[in-house]
Amino acid sequence: MKQNIESIRIEKKRPRGKRKDRHIVSFVLPVILTILFPGGGIFYLFGRFSPSAGSFGHVCMLYPVVGVFILWCFFTGIGKSSDRSGKRKRNERLLSIAETGVPLIFVGLLVGSFFLPEAEYLGYGYKFFMCGLKDRIESKADIGATRAWLQSLGNEDYDDHYDRIPHPEWPESVRVLKPGVVFISADENGNAKVRLMWGSGPMGHWGVVIAMKDMKIPPSDFSLYGEYRLPVEPGVYVWWALE
Repeated sequence: MKQNIESIRIEKKRPRGKRKDRHIVSFVLPVILTILFPGGGIFYLFGRFSPSAGSFGHVCMLYPVVGVFILWCFFTGIGKSSDRSGKRKRNERLLSIAETGVPLIFVGLLVGSFFLPEAEYLGYGYKFFMCGLKDRIESKADIGATRAWLQSLGNEDYDDHYDRIPHPEWPESVRVLKPGVVFISADENGNAKVRLMWGSGPMGHWGVVIAMKDMKIPPSDFSLYGEYRLPVEPGVYVWWALE
């Protein structure tokens, strides 16, 4: 008799665990993916922890996979919400509706990113990326050491044009940021400034400019081939080329 009671209890517990796992997959995970992808979170993490062109390529490759999963969640949610079984509780029906709504929000944000360019952040994944890159520079860059290196250069080492610096000549404060290319030139005051750049042709370019504190940071230029610029501190800003 005791064994029968225990077996009944086990059978009752199993469906609850399965339902919990199902809700994690069809509701919680889509919410997280909505925050990360059309919500811009993935771009912030990309800029904060790995602003290389390779990482950006991996993010782009994830979009089709995430899109297929969101569609699956959407149609699964429709099937659940249309189930008229009397055994289903009211909370379960509401959760099924929510599981259908999250994919709709995902698609709405994604579509809006193409048709609402006037929004401050929606449609501008690079703005979230720039916030992440700004935080990375603030926490990882030794701006004081970079400025000391710039001050050690002679006027003959830089001019009004950007000159590419060979990798062996990079100071340690620049190497630690692992940029793809480094350029040096003069700012409007005649002082040296360094421009670190990541990216590639198909994916665009981005980076950081470090100069003396008295350098005026130019405003963002949203025209074709312009730059979006986000100040880090006086004389330092991160940029994204609008190509």
